[in-house]
Amino acid sequence: MSLSSTLRATFSADIGIDLGTANTVVYSHDEGVLVSEPSVVAYRTSDGALVAIGQAAKELDGRTPGRIEVVRPLRGGTISDFRGAHALVKMVVDRALARGPRIAPRVIACVPGCATDIECKAVEEAIRAAGPRTTTFVPQAVAAAVGAGLDITSTRPAMVIDIGGGTTEIAVLTLCGVVAMSSIKVGGDTFDAAITARLRNEFFGIGPLTAERLKIERGYAGRAPGQDPYSVAGSDMRNLRPGKRDVDETLVAEAMRDGIDRIARAAWSILEATPPDLAGELMEAGIVLTGGGALIPGLAGEIGARTNVPTTVADDPLWCVARGAGEILASPGLLERLRPHADRLTRWYQSLRTGMRESYSR
Repeated sequence: MSLSSTLRATFSADIGIDLGTANTVVYSHDEGVLVSEPSVVAYRTSDGALVAIGQAAKELDGRTPGRIEVVRPLRGGTISDFRGAHALVKMVVDRALARGPRIAPRVIACVPGCATDIECKAVEEAIRAAGPRTTTFVPQAVAAAVGAGLDITSTRPAMVIDIGGGTTEIAVLTLCGVVAMSSIKVGGDTFDAAITARLRNEFFGIGPLTAERLKIERGYAGRAPGQDPYSVAGSDMRNLRPGKRDVDETLVAEAMRDGIDRIARAAWSILEATPPDLAGELMEAGIVLTGGGALIPGLAGEIGARTNVPTTVADDPLWCVARGAGEILASPGLLERLRPHADRLTRWYQSLRTGMRESYSR
């Protein structure tokens, strides 16, 4: 190892970044989760100045006057607001590296499988704007599997379903490679929007934070848990005035059903695309759920029943992608085995960099 490499390893942090639709998480192998912030920014409409980023901006959602606009810079797992994404990533990286020297940090960033070329250019530029000198890209499903503690280096297959805020990544992995993978634009935001639309059909309006709370408190898949109705405040659209309503758990489940069906069908299609020998071994290895959507009560059992493959929820599923990215970077052997695929992604992004800079200059 060269002197410069030794100094970098001693004084610089190696971090993994999960740039998610709902939350942006930074993880270090040595210290665990360094930063976790909602992927939300708030602008002043008069001059476009940033007012708040992260949790502070999320608390403003649905509560701001006309002079402030709250925006989620990532939609469907990809960047829709370049400037907001740059500010968000720079903030979380600065906070993650604030406690120690910042000498050429190495970063692993995770990318969704459904991202288009233009969307991936934006991800690359957002990471580079935060200042790291070395950035490696890995598929989100690979990072989720490693973060969930699955062995992706052996001939035994590992199947992971990562349900994030904007996308669901499904993959079967073996020998550090992807046997079959699918990425669908269904996630926590899909469920929130469906709950909002379902209540609006009954002439009751709620905001995004209330919809998210209903999903967390009364959402489920499969058999109803038997919980009491949940009281929420909103707009009585029939009488044109503020009001309250008790929302039954079955209403929330009905709203979420279509999204859950799409995830289950995607999982089944991946199993169909998996070679028979590996598919048979998955009967023993099982499926592991990660991401915030994995916390929906009954979802693991529902997917297991529909696919006929035992399904479990990973420990700390919210942190699996970021933790996996950090663990890959901290494991030279695993990083080297993933290097061919990671290098292809990195070279691809680098070849697109000039086009992205030109598009920003217009």
